Amino acid sequence: MSFRLPIYTIYYFVLMHLSSCTPRQSALDLNDVTFFDAAAADQILFLEFRVGFSKKGSQEEIGLVSAIAGKGRIKNLRRPVESPYQIRIVPRYSVSAMELPLVYQHPLFQEVEVPDPSGVIKRRKMYTKEGTFTMRMQADRNIEKLDIYSVTPERGEVKIYTLKLKR
Repeated sequence: MSFRLPIYTIYYFVLMHLSSCTPRQSALDLNDVTFFDAAAADQILFLEFRVGFSKKGSQEEIGLVSAIAGKGRIKNLRRPVESPYQIRIVPRYSVSAMELPLVYQHPLFQEVEVPDPSGVIKRRKMYTKEGTFTMRMQADRNIEKLDIYSVTPERGEVKIYTLKLKR
């Protein structure tokens, strides 16, 4: 009997630790988005997110900063992301649809080109504590939520945020 108490205590602390590492969630009512028209056939959503670290060595924290809608269709003008540090956004649908991830440069881990004293331009890694990125996507009645993942070589793919879309 006395040996069960430490085991339950260990399980309790493990569950508390795991619950503190769960990704954040929030909801966005599309009817509250500026310039959103539920009757329009083609609309683009512009969502701006802020990403940052609360403590050194902790998981990224992310939050929706602003959302604006506009009429039109999206053209695929994004460049491929070559950096191993990425933000992947996977739209989840209420119907069976192809869930293709949207890949963005991670705002906290970037590679920039800087001039070297030897006259050569070199790429250097730049780390910041806070950054923003804007995603654009075609508004679709069947999208239920957006799952956002942070991809780094050190940790792999980690889910950091879920944005539920309401109508």
